[in-house]
Parts: sequence; C-alpha cells; structure tokens
Amino acid sequence: MKTTTYKISTVLLLAVLLFFSSCEPKRLGEETFDLNDFPFGLSVGRLYEHELKKHNTKSYYSSCDTVFKDDSGHKKVEVIKYIVDAEKPAAPIAKLKNVKFNLVRAIADADDNLMMISGEAYCGFKEQLKMLDELKKEHGKPVVIQHISGFTTFTWLLSDKTIQVQCEMIPDYDNFKNKREDYLNPFGGFLKTDNFEPNHKPEIFFYIFDPKVLDLLNDHIGFFSSISGLKPYFYDYTENTKPLY
Repeated sequence: MKTTTYKISTVLLLAVLLFFSSCEPKRLGEETFDLNDFPFGLSVGRLYEHELKKHNTKSYYSSCDTVFKDDSGHKKVEVIKYIVDAEKPAAPIAKLKNVKFNLVRAIADADDNLMMISGEAYCGFKEQLKMLDELKKEHGKPVVIQHISGFTTFTWLLSDKTIQVQCEMIPDYDNFKNKREDYLNPFGGFLKTDNFEPNHKPEIFFYIFDPKVLDLLNDHIGFFSSISGLKPYFYDYTENTKPLY
C-alpha cells in the first residue's frame, strides 16, 4: 500500500513539475520569444541566459548592466538592464503578432523580475497594418497619438499590462487609397511621414510594461530610447489624443 501511494505521489509530482516547466517561457535564443504571451515577474537573467554567453562581434551584441543607487554611502541595486542586438540571426529573437524583432531590451527590478521589454525592427507598411489589426482584434481600440512627424503611437491600456507600438507609416498609393478611413491621426489626415525618401526603411518600436512600476521605469526611460530618439510614452496624453475609429 505504501509503495503504491509513493508511486502515485511521485507521478503527481513529476506531472506538476512538467506542467510548470512547459508553462515557463523559453530562454531567448531557444525559440522566438512570443511577446504576446508572457508573465511579468519572470527572471530576466534566466530569459537572457543563452544570449549573454555568446561572444560579442560586429554583428552581435548582448549585455547585462546592474544600476546602483547610492543611499547615504551604501550602494543599493536599483534596476538591472539587458540588451540583445543581433544582425540577421538564424531565427528572430522575438515576435509580436506577425512582426519579428532582432533587437530586444528588458529592464528588471532589484530581484531580477521583468518590468518592461522593448524592441525595434524595420517593418513595411502592410506588415504594420496587419500587426495593428491583429492587436485591435484581440485588445480592442487603442489610444492613438502622433508625437513627431512620421511616427504614431498606438497604446493598449490593459488590466495587467500596457502594450505600446510606435509605427513609422509610409503607405504606397494603393494602401493610402484603400486604408484611408482606417487609421487617422489625431490631427486629421493619413499617417505618413513628411520627409519620405525612396530607399528609406520604415521602423517600428514596441514597449510592453507593467503599469504598476511606472515610477521606477520612468527613472530609467533613457535605456529604452532608440537611435531615432523615440522612447516609451507613459500616459503622455493630451486633448489631441483620440481613440482609433
């Protein structure tokens, strides 16, 4: 009887361990990280474990940086910052719907719990519209605001997270004609850049963060700034901000 009970307990324990291991997000580099489905609080060090072991080259860079706060002569961990920037890897580092990213940043608290993850990629107009359509179907209408010429921010304020996407939308004529009524910026007119260049590659940036830690994230917002100068907008809404119709 004891042997049977022991075997049953062992099987149940293994089943529980397998369940939790299967639910745990894969490390970056093991498979493309799904930005649409992950928990906040996961260990960023564990998530980046494979990538941080690689050697940095001209086409690959990864790092981890602990930021300390000096409190009366005592150093205290403030946040931990991670970055992976891979040029044309065998597989993309992360994906949000149909868009894939090879540059991914993350910021964790003093206990290495994920608070925010972001990234950037080159992405054409049709791919941007597809991603926005899929996010809209899943999460409803976003808040829309155009901060600078060419780039428009779409923000979904969800109960457990905030998803923010900044798109540089450069339509061709057919898409401009067919999609004119779908994506209007807060000031009227279609979302397009004022300084279009024939060979210009449009970019897209994403930021997914835990709204409960906004104050701490705001103190380190510079980490998320792109070469273009873009950074997340933490509830930076004005009277010109309108929902997407």
